[in-house]
Amino acid sequence: MSSLRTKRLLLVRHGETAWNAEGRIQGMLDVPLNALGVQQAELVAAELARTIDVAELVSSDLVRTRETTKPINEATGFEPRFDARIRERHFGIWQGMTYEEWRIKDAEGMARYNAGDPDYGPEGGETASQFLTRCVDAVTDLVIGSKEKTLILVTHGGVVSSMVRHAQGLNPQSARTWSVPNASISEWRVEYVTDEPVFYVDRIGDVSHLEHAEAALDEVDK
Repeated sequence: MSSLRTKRLLLVRHGETAWNAEGRIQGMLDVPLNALGVQQAELVAAELARTIDVAELVSSDLVRTRETTKPINEATGFEPRFDARIRERHFGIWQGMTYEEWRIKDAEGMARYNAGDPDYGPEGGETASQFLTRCVDAVTDLVIGSKEKTLILVTHGGVVSSMVRHAQGLNPQSARTWSVPNASISEWRVEYVTDEPVFYVDRIGDVSHLEHAEAALDEVDK
């Protein structure tokens, strides 16, 4: 393994979409950013350009992450590559529906999902266990293969939460005590033990760079 190892891992959640605002399940469906989401992406880009000089940039290949990555590339000069392994969880037949519609149509399934049942997956989708394993394996592989000391992944809320669980030794059924807002930045310190990366959470769902997002959006609308 190269002596140049990733020491810092940043996971950026994509900006807001209309479906986020509506409480509609996106999963692996392609939904673009809304006006606020575009502003959020620009603010994330400015923050990363201000604080990071050199990094490797990898994005989920879905539209909402691609659109979040574009201003990051423009502001920093980091050339992105796209990886389907860090997509959001596949929610099968419930993709495109609201959570309330899911609850009405399948209250038992919704209850199992909310309880973090590791063996539950919507028809045509991933179980909680499958999703957690995919996320951890993908991010670990990207960290090991990174050629820079800082790795930025533009991804989804479920992927971020999966890495929080992994770092803190939590299973899918453990209660979630953190939040991952749109366009938030989460950070891990990565150290190696017998050549295997170990992840330590430094911050989760940081949105301090977005505090002026609504004001910026108002200016655009004027």
